[in-house]
Amino acid sequence: MKVGAERMQTWNRRSFMLGTGLAAAAASVPARAERERSHDDDVKALIDAERKRIVDSMAGADIPGVAVCLIHDGMPIWTEGFGVTDRNAGRSVGSDTIFSIQSTSKNFTATAVMMAVQRGLLDLDKPVTAYLPDFKVNSRFEARPQEKMTLRLLLSNRAGFTHEAPVGNNYDPAFESFEAHVRSISQTWLRFPVGERYRYSNLGFDLAGYILQLRMGMPFAECVRRLIFEPLGMKGSTVATDEYASRSNRAVGHQKDHATVPLKTPLIPSGGVYTSARDIAAYSMLHLNRGRLNGAPLLQEALWDEMHGFPFGGDYSLGVIRKESRYGSTDVRMLSHAGGGFGFGCVFQYCPIAGLAWVAMFNRPVSAAYGFGSKLIDELLTRRFGAATPRLAADDLPVAVLPDAWLQKFAGRYVGRGGPAEIEVKDGSLVLRNGNSALPMRFMSPDEMFVAAPQGDAAMYRYMPATGFAPAHLECWFSEASLDYNDSERDPPGPDKPEWQPYLGNYRLERWGQPADEILIRRRNGYLYLNDTRLTEHEPGLFFTAEGEAVDFRAAVPVYRSVRMTPGS
Repeated sequence: MKVGAERMQTWNRRSFMLGTGLAAAAASVPARAERERSHDDDVKALIDAERKRIVDSMAGADIPGVAVCLIHDGMPIWTEGFGVTDRNAGRSVGSDTIFSIQSTSKNFTATAVMMAVQRGLLDLDKPVTAYLPDFKVNSRFEARPQEKMTLRLLLSNRAGFTHEAPVGNNYDPAFESFEAHVRSISQTWLRFPVGERYRYSNLGFDLAGYILQLRMGMPFAECVRRLIFEPLGMKGSTVATDEYASRSNRAVGHQKDHATVPLKTPLIPSGGVYTSARDIAAYSMLHLNRGRLNGAPLLQEALWDEMHGFPFGGDYSLGVIRKESRYGSTDVRMLSHAGGGFGFGCVFQYCPIAGLAWVAMFNRPVSAAYGFGSKLIDELLTRRFGAATPRLAADDLPVAVLPDAWLQKFAGRYVGRGGPAEIEVKDGSLVLRNGNSALPMRFMSPDEMFVAAPQGDAAMYRYMPATGFAPAHLECWFSEASLDYNDSERDPPGPDKPEWQPYLGNYRLERWGQPADEILIRRRNGYLYLNDTRLTEHEPGLFFTAEGEAVDFRAAVPVYRSVRMTPGS
């Protein structure tokens, strides 16, 4: 494996900053820079240990190439490339090698929208129909949902959208144009009423990016270049696939079970940024400095605060995720957005209170790669503030003891983004089973409960009863952990209609022309089931899962989550 194709450590950080348009910032802190040139041996040892972890993981998980960037105490101190851009080519990865960062692009899109708000081109709280008067979308919950949608809701994943569009998606990337992809959003069904719940989706960001390009009168890629890349000196970065394809220093995506990966992604605002470790250091500095570049506001601090304000609670704001921790006696908020798909992955984290940012980009999205930097970041925060302790310790919370009859209403099988889960009553309490874990659920009130997260922090859930078309669900502060009620043995039988017979059988979802997900449609307790997920019929041939995903048998080719289901044997 080729390692260290281009390494940059503390002793040449000033030259790095000169190369990324941050010379003024470097010049403003000469005394600090001189102190840091002497180098902190402890930090260097931590970097060396992380370097070894990366090299070992690359070998163990078959990751061809990686590029990383570390900003410490508000200064870039490490960028480095590892491995090769393409398993078949052998070109070394360097700090200027560009990678697709996939959904980390959502942070860029949100930042670009906020800059357009600053220019008076956009309003976060106007209905999207003010910009797209002909836009519509299907909903079981309300007649004109699009009139309630705003850019704030789109960028917070609270517009109710499903994840994929019929034209151009993670399974079938073929699309005529970005405009055709956006137009096809109108064919989708909302999972939830507008504004009521968080669910991660590409479509809100793609729609927001399309509105941005209309208001600026130029392609989305040019919008991002002018608003972000150009002022930050990110000369190697692009959102234009044709430009990326022409670069000799680009990484190539690799995906398990696929000889090649589609080059062109239809998910442009939600996943279309290509950047390098050197360039994204400049972008990280912008957010560490709360929108300031060389001491002057590129994005007004009030708008930066709004982007990072988490106005709906939970852990997802406008294109950014938060993790609240405590190190020593200091409350630490780590901001982030990861990405993965089309043969690439990215980890992007920034912590303004610590002047700390970390980025890892890799050209094979496997679980081991998403752990790059986690130990390093923990050690740097511990070194600065003290050891990590629970911020809201589960063991310190008051517990309510509830009767068994009350507990029984929570028992059953649930579905969520992380997969199926089951809640059972055992020895007078609830147990949440998810995968191999079994966590006691303790109550603070009849409808509020919590489990202990791995570090001892409490993960809070609130029970929301069934309303209208929506089943009961458990909404978690950690948004991705929320659960929707699916079924249980105590449920009465469904209508078991004979006209459902043609829908039964085996199907599959294909990704890039190859089988990806196997699906079995069958009867159980008078309902149709998609694998183990119960379906509820909304109108003849149109069903919805407990999570609100549409399963539509009305056309010649049925679809699930806007993706075609191919009949199988």
